[in-house]
Amino acid sequence: MTYQGARVQPAQDESTRVFEVLKVRLDAGGRVSDVLWTEVDTKSGGDVGEPVRATLSEVIDALHDGASVAAVFATAAVQVPERWFVVEEHDDGRESVVLGPPSVPGCELQDLPRLGV
Repeated sequence: MTYQGARVQPAQDESTRVFEVLKVRLDAGGRVSDVLWTEVDTKSGGDVGEPVRATLSEVIDALHDGASVAAVFATAAVQVPERWFVVEEHDDGRESVVLGPPSVPGCELQDLPRLGV
């Protein structure tokens, strides 16, 4: 799912959609610049389609439209609680995404697998 061109369309209610972020690309400041995500069917728990790359602005648009976006941490033997992304607004008007609470060791942005070039 991409949000390319969504800004020219009327605002949508995306509150029933859930996306899982599998990989991230972090910029030099440690902020998310791109993600690899997939939409998940909340009833079956299965992926709706193949994972696709999305830009930070697409993730922010999805969150503003009401979608839920969760980080997926691959751990072998431990049940990891979901960490949901939220939009963070900066004093200069920029927006970024950060992981909301709770904080669990090994479940921070820098612990997500990296998205290749």
